[in-house]
Amino acid sequence: MKKFRLVFISLAVLMLVGCAAGTNFKKLEENQLVLGKTTKEKVLMAMGEPNTTGIAEFNGVEVEIINYSYASLSDEAVNPGITPARSQGLFFVDGTLVGKNYSSSFKVDNTSFDKELARTIKEGQSKSEVIKILGQSRSQQIYPLVNDKDGSAIIYMLTQTKGVKFKQDMLIVEFNSEDIVTKSSFSSSGQF
Repeated sequence: MKKFRLVFISLAVLMLVGCAAGTNFKKLEENQLVLGKTTKEKVLMAMGEPNTTGIAEFNGVEVEIINYSYASLSDEAVNPGITPARSQGLFFVDGTLVGKNYSSSFKVDNTSFDKELARTIKEGQSKSEVIKILGQSRSQQIYPLVNDKDGSAIIYMLTQTKGVKFKQDMLIVEFNSEDIVTKSSFSSSGQF
């Protein structure tokens, strides 16, 4: 789980750095980003070259990470005083998508979620119950980004920037092969 947080915080920092040179990108539709099926080649054809790339290891498997990021001073943010920004992080093993993370502080497509409700998610709940409580997540992962080879995770994440400072709220909910919660972890990092 610490690796998860480090990667997400790293993506937030990359988003800050990339924002200065970031170009607006069109987030692909959910049916265009299918875990275990969509290829890196198809993503690059549809989205173009990413702002940043990297490699990390999860569960002994090398994972390639590409990130698209964009910020705008002329658009409206979800919260006052925040620079509206969005980031799409995509994770690949052998060229196949194993994770997709999307965070946006733009008012029009923000990924804000209720932090109090996030803290109510417990082991034993079903994925459908989680989605009913928090809404659909735009971030999902499978092995090797999660420990259970047959499991999955959904992530609720909002990263906000204010000047050179950032704040990230994140809920990672892991499921077994029957889509039952095995672990739920809420974290908040950074500050304004």
